[in-house]
Amino acid sequence: MPDGTKQRQPSSAAAIPRPLRVVQWNIERGYQLDAIIATLKRLDADILCLQEIDICNERSGNTNHAEIIAEQLGLNAGIVVEFQELKSPCRSPSQQGGGLHGNAIYSRFDMKLRVIDHAHQPFNWPRDGVLLGEPRVGRRCTLVAEVAVPRGPPVLAYSAHFECFTGIIGSRASAAELPHQIIFGDFNTFAHSWRAFRQSTPTADEGLPPELHFSGDILRAAVNPGWWDPFDAAKDITISNHGGWMTAKADWAFVRQLKVVKHWMENRDFTTSDHRCLVLDVEHAHADILELHKKSTRRTARELQLKRSSKFWTWFSLLAATSLSLFAYKLARTSIVSSISSTTF
Repeated sequence: MPDGTKQRQPSSAAAIPRPLRVVQWNIERGYQLDAIIATLKRLDADILCLQEIDICNERSGNTNHAEIIAEQLGLNAGIVVEFQELKSPCRSPSQQGGGLHGNAIYSRFDMKLRVIDHAHQPFNWPRDGVLLGEPRVGRRCTLVAEVAVPRGPPVLAYSAHFECFTGIIGSRASAAELPHQIIFGDFNTFAHSWRAFRQSTPTADEGLPPELHFSGDILRAAVNPGWWDPFDAAKDITISNHGGWMTAKADWAFVRQLKVVKHWMENRDFTTSDHRCLVLDVEHAHADILELHKKSTRRTARELQLKRSSKFWTWFSLLAATSLSLFAYKLARTSIVSSISSTTF
């Protein structure tokens, strides 16, 4: 349902003395909206890429979070609606829908907006939503904003929320149209290598099983022309679910031809959202640091290939959950057998 962009009144692009501050955050449906807005006000970012924006859903107070965030922060807003969240008895109160759901880009500067409707959709939500526990109508798409920053060329910003495997963000050719870019989002990368931004075309024997049936066009589009993420791919955990049993680096802040001056994470204790907030201070880069970006990209690939931290703990949590389930089953079975025996004798 990639048809819901909205832009507020444009603001003047006055020069700013500090580096450009950009933020990536999945705000978990805005359950803690007041705390989220307080954090964003304190950060005073120039560009915000946010996911899981709720609009008039019961689970989040039947309010328009997209509009509230824009008004409270005084920013221009671009919104893309991915799903109509259907109200259903199969949803718990904390999951209940009735409204819309999507992603957003906010900025103090003027923006030109467009939407990428991904060709590859892992789930058919209208058909399978009830089975997946989320009755909804719509499909995954990515919001794109060309942001008129005050110094240097425009920055092309992407706000994405992927399933486990989704369509790549455009082709290499279209990505090269504007060289200064940020690609932020919740990519849902649990326990598998992130192969979307490589320095060479991936093949089936390099981590993409033949049964995925990716076309040559998709593989060619997945070649990395220079994006990199300054956070540690194995150690910088960004999501914690199920009481901390399932953790991963699910959120990414890819930049291209932008020098990262400083980067850090907010919401480290996961009290405001189940995702940490990624913050970067960036400046326009020159050709002399592009090699550094390439080295960082290769380092990220090596870290993921080692299958450290995230994969280990994810498999450990799955094993522990399976063991507990088997123990509960055996305990219940023993109790039932004992009850039948007592009744018989």
